[in-house]
Amino acid sequence: MKYLGLSLGASFKASRIWDGVIEKVEKRLSGWKRLYLSKGGRLTLIKSTLSNLPTYYLSLFPLPVGVANRIEKLFRAFLWGSLGEENKFHLVNWQRVIFPIVNGGLGVRDLNFFNKALLGKWLWSYQKEGDSFWREVIDQK
Repeated sequence: MKYLGLSLGASFKASRIWDGVIEKVEKRLSGWKRLYLSKGGRLTLIKSTLSNLPTYYLSLFPLPVGVANRIEKLFRAFLWGSLGEENKFHLVNWQRVIFPIVNGGLGVRDLNFFNKALLGKWLWSYQKEGDSFWREVIDQK
C-alpha cells in the first residue's frame, strides 16, 4: 500500500523504497534520450529536473550507497549521451561535474551531500521548535 508515493510499512533501510524514484528518473530519461540535445542542454536538464526528483525521499530517508550510485550512473550516461548499453567517452571526471561552479565544476547536485543536508535540517528544526506538536510526538516515542 502506498501513501504519498511511499510504501507504508517498508523499512527505510531497504533499497526497494527507492525503486519508484529510479523508475521516475528512467521514465524522464527515456523521453529525453530521443531528442538531439547539446551537452549544455543535458546538463541543464540534470540540474533543473532530474536532481530534484528524489528530493522528497532524500528529506525523509538516508540514501543507500547502491541507490546513489545507480542514480548517478543514470545521470552520467545521459550527460555524455550513452544510449542503452553503449558507453560514450566521458569528457570530465564525475567529481568535477558535481563540484560547485564557483570552484570550477559544473554544479550538479551531489545526492549524498544533499541527503545529509536535508536530514540535518530535521535535527535543526527539532532543536529550534521546542514547543511544536511533531517534536512532542517524537519525544513520546
